[in-house]
Amino acid sequence: MNMTIEQLPSSRIAYFRSIGEYGGEKNQELMEAFKEWAKLQNIFEQSIILGIPQDNPQIVLKEECRYDVCAIVSEDFNVTAPAQTGQFSGGKYAVFLLDHTKEAVSEFWKNIFNAIEKNHLSIREQPIIERYTAQMINQHLCEILVPIQ
Repeated sequence: MNMTIEQLPSSRIAYFRSIGEYGGEKNQELMEAFKEWAKLQNIFEQSIILGIPQDNPQIVLKEECRYDVCAIVSEDFNVTAPAQTGQFSGGKYAVFLLDHTKEAVSEFWKNIFNAIEKNHLSIREQPIIERYTAQMINQHLCEILVPIQ
């Protein structure tokens, strides 16, 4: 697994949220709705899009888990409904680029914790994030960002 380390700044975000079990069609529908909103706002092509699972399903009931799809926006960007505004806290992340397929993502989850340990890193108590750009989406790629100390 190829890994890079990035320090991400705190950023203002515009986001859509769904509540319920992670994965499946519901998250795909949320992502598609968000991309359509971003296109209408003329920010999709230059946006950095994040998929953020806000809750640990081992602690929070799966039907209460929050999942946000968001774009980093400037302080002066006018966020329109149905999007909400929020803050991404930033921090240090181990970044992994992979094909956005079920097989590649499944393989990633099988190996990630060994890769983190092998590189002598420790995970911070923050969500593991998916990151996309329009170019990555067109190439069926995504990045997984693991928060590290």
